[in-house]
Amino acid sequence: MPRVNLTARLARETKPQTKDTILFDKALPGFGLRIHPSGRKVWIVQARIEARSRRIVIAGHTEMKLAEARRRAHELLARIRAGQNPAEDIQREKQTPTFRAFAEEYLRRCDPQWKPSGRKTVRIYLKARLLPAFAKMPLDRIGPDDVAAWFDAASKDKPGAANRAFEILRAMMYRAEEWGMRERGTNPCIGIAKNPGKKVARFLDTDELARLGRSLDAHEARWPDAATAIRLLALTGCRRSEVLNLRWRNINDEALNLEDSKTGPRAVPLGKAARDVIDALAGPRDPDAFLFPCFAGIKDPHKFVTCWRAVRKHAALGKLRLHDLRHTAASQAVMSGENLPLVGKLLGHRRHRTTAGYAHLDDKHLIKVADNIGTIIAKAMAYVSIGIEYCPKEKK
Repeated sequence: MPRVNLTARLARETKPQTKDTILFDKALPGFGLRIHPSGRKVWIVQARIEARSRRIVIAGHTEMKLAEARRRAHELLARIRAGQNPAEDIQREKQTPTFRAFAEEYLRRCDPQWKPSGRKTVRIYLKARLLPAFAKMPLDRIGPDDVAAWFDAASKDKPGAANRAFEILRAMMYRAEEWGMRERGTNPCIGIAKNPGKKVARFLDTDELARLGRSLDAHEARWPDAATAIRLLALTGCRRSEVLNLRWRNINDEALNLEDSKTGPRAVPLGKAARDVIDALAGPRDPDAFLFPCFAGIKDPHKFVTCWRAVRKHAALGKLRLHDLRHTAASQAVMSGENLPLVGKLLGHRRHRTTAGYAHLDDKHLIKVADNIGTIIAKAMAYVSIGIEYCPKEKK
């Protein structure tokens, strides 16, 4: 069989003969391309295993690029020289699903657990970001180098989208381990850092909250329902969809009983101010009726968004998002002395780490905390130069 300088072009353009032809690579002895009379081409390794000359098929010519096939051949030859028989592993790999097949199984099993928005998001990123990169690869052959190369390339144009796709891939690989499709502890996403995200969340201090209140009063005559809903968002820390889809059956004297929040059914305690806002609503109290029927079930209600933008502009709040009212509720709660677990329960968070991302502290509060801590430490150190009274211990 001929030994050649095996290139991608040569592999692509060499025509089949009347019998099998193998183009062995000069650079890596034992590695080659086998061309069948039918026209089928496969990457192979030929070596002596257990005193016999054996040929191991790595992959089809169209299934794997030359560089990857050469890398795989180098690994196989190294194992053979070490006395191993990789033929059994190759056979097992043929039975391992491709990433595409696993993705279909992943969707089938996980779909019932997701909300419609979650299903849509995963499918979008699978189709646009993950399948083009990994579809044909055996699931258990996707390694950290493969993921890192993909993530670096994906991050060049849209780092935020790359982060979201990376999170989905990481979750999929954990599931693959749980279902026995990959060895435990082999998630190829571990150790790869995501792109730093833009800090877009903010919260309102008391002066800004006062401006927001005055602006809502000024626009209430034009958009009464929208202004009321915005007040309720600020007072409860709820998500927009949770408030706009409220029915009267969800309201009792002490709580909003959300039937389907982001984290499942939960009760949101009602303070007096929020209760007063709800009691002031006009209209029938039919249990199945919505509190805000003109907005319920609409993904992006035009009047509501228009009202918010007008209120925000009038109050000089910049590009404040509605979701930042939720950050405001968390931050004001923490600054009033409440602990993170309690605030997390109010917001419906499953993890304290999530709540920590919502709880921001303003400079005045931080200065006050720093002053309190400094006073405690200074007293303990007898640091009298700042005017702190200190009573030294009596000398014996």
